[in-house]
Amino acid sequence: MTIKHFDIDPANSDDDGIAEAQQPTTSVPFVLNGAMADLGTAGQFDVGNAYSSGIGGVQVSFTSAGNWSGVTITMVCKNQDGHAVTEAITGPNATTVTSTTYVSQILAGGITVSGTVATNIYSGPADTMLTKTIPVNIYANDGATLAVTGLSGTIQYDTQQTFSSLLDTVTLAQAANWIDVSSNKTTDFVASASVGASGVRLKLDSYTDGAELQFAVSQTPFR
Repeated sequence: MTIKHFDIDPANSDDDGIAEAQQPTTSVPFVLNGAMADLGTAGQFDVGNAYSSGIGGVQVSFTSAGNWSGVTITMVCKNQDGHAVTEAITGPNATTVTSTTYVSQILAGGITVSGTVATNIYSGPADTMLTKTIPVNIYANDGATLAVTGLSGTIQYDTQQTFSSLLDTVTLAQAANWIDVSSNKTTDFVASASVGASGVRLKLDSYTDGAELQFAVSQTPFR
C-alpha cells in the first residue's frame, strides 16, 4: 500500500466551541453558535473546519453548573468515518459529560433535549479524538507499520487495530471491535499491527494546547 500520512494538529481547547451557554428546551434545540461552529457554515459544526485534515472526529462535551441529569441530550451527527449516528447522553449535574461518539459533523438542530432546566448548559469538543478508519490489507504477509513522529508538546495517544469487516457501514458506525496495538504513549513511537487486521487508526486520549504530531501507516505489498 502507499504510505498514508496524517497531520494531527488539534485546535486549542474550547469548552463552549460548539454551543455557548444557553437553556435549550423540548421545542428549541441547542443553537450551534460557538466559535468552532462559525468557522464554516454558520450554525453547524464540522471537524474539518476547526482541525487539521488528519483528525476524523472528536468527542463532544456538555457542561453545566446546574442539574441536567434528569434530561436526555440526543445528538444526531456523523462519526469520524462520516456515518450517521444518534447518541442519547444523560445530562450533567454540575459537571461535564462526554459523548462516546467521535463526531465529524453536527448540523443545525442536531442536538435536542428531553426536558427543560433553568440553568445554562454549553458544549464543546473534548480533548479526545480519532483519525478516520484506515483500511489495511488483510491478506498481506506483514502487519501494517504505524509510526508516530514529530510529536511536540504534551499528547497521550493509542494506536489501534480492528479485525472487523469494514465493508459494512453499520460496523464502521457502531460495532467495530478496536484493540490497542500500543497505548498511553507520549513520545514518537513505531508499532506493528497484527497480520490479518482489516483497519487501523490513531486515538488521542488527551493533549495540551499547541501540541501536534504526524502519523503514518505503511504496509509491505502482498508477496
